[in-house]
Amino acid sequence: MKTSRFLGGLAAIAILAAAPIGLMATPLGVTQVQAQEARVSFNIFFKDLQPHGVWVKHPKYRYVFCPKVDAEWRPYTHGRWIYLRDRGWYFDSREPFAWAVYHYGRWTHDRRIGWCWVPGNHWAPAWVSWRRSHDHIGWAPLPPERDGFQISINVNVGEPPEDDWVFVPTPRFIEPQLNVNIEFGDRARERFRETEYAGPVIIQNNVVINNNIDINVIQQQTNNQVTVVTAENTEDPTAANAEPAADKVQVFAPTVEEPKEQDAPEQAVEPDKAADELGKPPEGEQPADGTNPPATDQPADQGAAPADGTQPPADGTKPADCPEGQQLVDGKCVPAADQQKPADQAPADQQAPATDQPVAPAEPAAPAADQPAAPADQPAAPAADKPAEEAAPAADKPAEPVKCPEGQQLVDGKCVPIEQKAPAEQQAPAAEQPAAPAEEPAAPAEKPAEKPAAPADEQAAPAEEAAPADQAPADKKPLKCPEGQVIVDGKCVPADQAPAQ
Repeated sequence: MKTSRFLGGLAAIAILAAAPIGLMATPLGVTQVQAQEARVSFNIFFKDLQPHGVWVKHPKYRYVFCPKVDAEWRPYTHGRWIYLRDRGWYFDSREPFAWAVYHYGRWTHDRRIGWCWVPGNHWAPAWVSWRRSHDHIGWAPLPPERDGFQISINVNVGEPPEDDWVFVPTPRFIEPQLNVNIEFGDRARERFRETEYAGPVIIQNNVVINNNIDINVIQQQTNNQVTVVTAENTEDPTAANAEPAADKVQVFAPTVEEPKEQDAPEQAVEPDKAADELGKPPEGEQPADGTNPPATDQPADQGAAPADGTQPPADGTKPADCPEGQQLVDGKCVPAADQQKPADQAPADQQAPATDQPVAPAEPAAPAADQPAAPADQPAAPAADKPAEEAAPAADKPAEPVKCPEGQQLVDGKCVPIEQKAPAEQQAPAAEQPAAPAEEPAAPAEKPAEKPAAPADEQAAPAEEAAPADQAPADKKPLKCPEGQVIVDGKCVPADQAPAQ
């Protein structure tokens, strides 16, 4: 009997000795992720992330990983939030680098090369800070805690900058593709002002908890039951990118050893070279966040005229060229068809009056003191739509418009200084001269050729000096009074009965 008991005791000892040490050491209540205590080298980041981006030498953080993504990309936007039992909100993504960059380390934004990840060795459901209101929820990646690699689990960096935040309407928070409804903080400033800071992730017993956003509030706002999933550890980083099951998700969460001095990526480039490899435009063409650069002083096509057709000031730069079918005249681009004029034609302010404008002084002289003024209801003759060429004999009509020297303008067929008024002999008749002399009746408008050519200094009288409308019509001779009578208000009356002037 004693022998059998002894043999049984030896057998029990042998069984216990053969059992896995990890199983014997596993405390009650510890999750599978914590129990396995897998350890990996820091070099796993350098090796496994290389195909999905560029490792860049950084003066402050040693080496950073910049993923090959489009210009609109931001961290923590291409994926979804799921609730992990005991750990809070976990960012789940199908991106090939997601297992590392969303659960270890921190993020920094470079103006030239965009968003880049700084490696760290502590796992978390997500390294983010939160903002919230009744209508929106926002989050931002946590910036680096210190220079070099991020080997500290503490969070003391404060609130991330306003431009780093992204927001979604609260009812959309648990949708499978967050990027469909995301608003960027630098483009929707009102979202930042409408929300309150809820703080970063929480550290409890060297474990990162991400439950600042209450799951009960999300369920009320979305009218959906949030599924609480369980984490299952995997030794394959790519398995963590797989679609989770109904209530389980594969996570790659080993303990990462602290980096050694010699740990470095096999290929790392300088920041300028990184911009080329990432397909970023040269500095000054487009910012890393994809927004358009400010307009420069020079148009993009190097010489296109401004939209209003004006020529830029003469500052030594190349003058603007006009688009096809236009030409530059007086500093403006105008259609070429409108410029069929002699090359030596005077500027517009010195040309002859327009054909529909009667030839008249710019400021007609007032009537003489002894000449009664025309009543206000009597319009000047001839009619305004009568071409000016009909006022002069056909023989005097020039073949082309008269041009004046620089500093002069055309007034009554003469070139006079711009500041000088018309000559006195072309102004209103003298006081003793009647409105329309009988011996020089106005030629009918229909037969301008019957009147003999007048000298250049004695062209047709201005339109304002024509007879009033109640006098003789244009096709009859003007009224002529007998000797000893004068014209008063269009009638002949004895000179001694005329009103005093």
